[in-house]
Amino acid sequence: MNPGFPPRELGTMVDFSCRRATLHPPSTALTLVRTDEHARRPLADTPLHRQAPAMTARSTQVAEAAAPAPPHCKHCLAQQSCPVTRIPDDQVAALQHKERSFRAGDVLGTQGTTSTAIRIIKSGATMLRRESRYGHRQSIGVFGRGTVIGSFGLLGRPEPVTLIGILDGRYCELPAASLQRTGLLEDPVFLGHLSETMAHAIESHCSWYQLSSGDSVAQQLAGALLHLSDLQSSLLVRLPKQTILADLLGTTRESITRAFSRLEKEGDITRCGRYYCDLNVPRLVRTIKAPNPPSRQ
Repeated sequence: MNPGFPPRELGTMVDFSCRRATLHPPSTALTLVRTDEHARRPLADTPLHRQAPAMTARSTQVAEAAAPAPPHCKHCLAQQSCPVTRIPDDQVAALQHKERSFRAGDVLGTQGTTSTAIRIIKSGATMLRRESRYGHRQSIGVFGRGTVIGSFGLLGRPEPVTLIGILDGRYCELPAASLQRTGLLEDPVFLGHLSETMAHAIESHCSWYQLSSGDSVAQQLAGALLHLSDLQSSLLVRLPKQTILADLLGTTRESITRAFSRLEKEGDITRCGRYYCDLNVPRLVRTIKAPNPPSRQ
């Protein structure tokens, strides 16, 4: 979805080849209105999916208790999970707050370096890549909207992973020096919200590991698609390149192509052009749970 699209403009529709998605304010459930006949349901009604304006679920009580967003954040799709929305308006201007874009392939953080700013992902997705002390390099997960990256730098610690864009998006950047200067790093309320976002990032990473750990490539891909759906809060999933999916799942692009074909043939997904995929969640869940996949790869 358009990262700069104002979520409060009710009734505005975004047309895709397979479905329309109506964007609602963050305090309401995101309801996808599909043009096909087999589902008209809120995302929260489907198995393995939670209402997720950011990386992971946030309760209705938490959302309702959140302080009103500062004026510059009111149209941000990540505002419910972003710690900036908890900063008083009179301090925001002093933060040298900047919004930037990134493209697939851009490096947003490098393992072993100490970040001088925190970045809050507004849209898009990044891949986590880690090199072990033995020199083995591996892609280990995906972060998406609402995730705070660079927070290890606030503790004076180097980044544990390299973060590489896999879907074009945008992020907000807050220099650590400005957070220190404004006293926010000594503010227990702000630090509490920052800790909460870090906890949700860990929870999301656990979800990725669980969903993408199937016995076959098709099961792993099914889980990866469900995770991407969670990150995007949509059943119409924007896809990374197949080479990236292959890297994340530890297989080849050819195996990913075959797995997509199998999922589409069995009705688990519907391809909507090259870059989008429409998910049939109940069928994907059955594929993931199948003890002996019929087309083991």
